[in-house]
Amino acid sequence: RLQFWNGYLFRLCAAAPVARFVPGISIKKTVNSWQPTEEYVNGKKAVMIIANHRSFMDPFALGSAMLPLETKYVAKSELFKVPFGGWAMKRGGDLAVRFDKNKNQGWGTVKGSTGQLLLQAAEHLQNGNSIAIFPEGTRMGFDATRAAEAAAHESKLMPFKPPFFDLAKKLNISVVCVAMRGTDDVWPVGSNMQRPASVLIDIAEPISPTQFNSDVEFADAMRIKLGKMYQDLCSAS
Repeated sequence: RLQFWNGYLFRLCAAAPVARFVPGISIKKTVNSWQPTEEYVNGKKAVMIIANHRSFMDPFALGSAMLPLETKYVAKSELFKVPFGGWAMKRGGDLAVRFDKNKNQGWGTVKGSTGQLLLQAAEHLQNGNSIAIFPEGTRMGFDATRAAEAAAHESKLMPFKPPFFDLAKKLNISVVCVAMRGTDDVWPVGSNMQRPASVLIDIAEPISPTQFNSDVEFADAMRIKLGKMYQDLCSAS
């Protein structure tokens, strides 16, 4: 429970203020967004949060939107080396992805690290700690090849990798899709500065993994679901 409270306080005292109290930045949820019930908030039941990824602002906006639900984030290992913020992520039980710069144009993981990561994630989920992932793996626009893959797909999102969806199926953990529009207006790819802008977030009801026959089918269905949610937000602007 120490990791739970360390993470909750980090999200409450760091992510939420950045998202909510920086002048000119507005974070709002749709009126129909799912509200976590007591069993999730109190850590008696876990979900896996998945969100589209377009900006460094995404974790701040997502953390703010999901409170009071504490979630453990899956993030690249370099972020855990950032003074104060990275240390807080580690003490809060967030999970590190170790990329190998020499594999798959830098998107491959260090040999053996994925299995270790999934074991850590499974332990969190079995203990009632929800986790949050960005299944596209990187921010939209950061990699031209992956962005082109997204443009050619009906979801307009980059491909989702199946391992975490396989884990959700094995543990019977429901998935919550979270679409965020406007985070890249606040903090564009390639910029070190935030800008005044509005962010709109839509949180879907939990989706059970039992209706899908495989992890690949599950991942593909969630990609289409989340992509449609994001496109609907864009159409509503």
